[in-house]
Amino acid sequence: MSLENEKDIIEKAKKDPHAFAELFDYYFDKIFHYILYRTGNAETARDIAAEVFFKAQKNIKNFRFMGYPFSAWLYRMAGNEIISYFRHKKFEPLSLEAYLEDNKIEGPASRQDLSEEIIKAQELADSNGAYCAVKQALFKLDPLYQEVIVLKFLQEKSIKEICEILGKKEGTVKSLISRALEMIRKEDGVKSFTQIK
Repeated sequence: MSLENEKDIIEKAKKDPHAFAELFDYYFDKIFHYILYRTGNAETARDIAAEVFFKAQKNIKNFRFMGYPFSAWLYRMAGNEIISYFRHKKFEPLSLEAYLEDNKIEGPASRQDLSEEIIKAQELADSNGAYCAVKQALFKLDPLYQEVIVLKFLQEKSIKEICEILGKKEGTVKSLISRALEMIRKEDGVKSFTQIK
């Protein structure tokens, strides 16, 4: 999606909630997988992602282009929802099925298809050897360190993109990544994060 095209879609979505479906279709998988790597659980990730898109749609009228892409706004929202989930553990996000139905967005054809997609996503995360090798060490980190590691190594974001998502300067982001890697390497059995592609 080009930046100009995205701007047009966002402007339409501010007036017509159904226009948001195109943004949902384009970004859902990216945000879902980011949340999956942060939580380690596909069901939880699915529900948190639904909450992120519900809030994004509800608040899109407040979105302004300030030099950062729309995706940075979504990632930031996702990061906040993940923190809320871990902080409260009573987090009751909107279900994905309800979100898709309420907004007439094409989703999996049935509950069975949705269950299969969740199982596949969980298997994909669990089969990522590099992720599995550092998963336990990753979850012991402060959420900000988790965030930079997942964005850099599992979402393959550039330093510039991470700066946009976190609203931090380049030097700060590089320092966070360096410190996070050092903490992960100190964990037993974790030698390197360089295997992650």
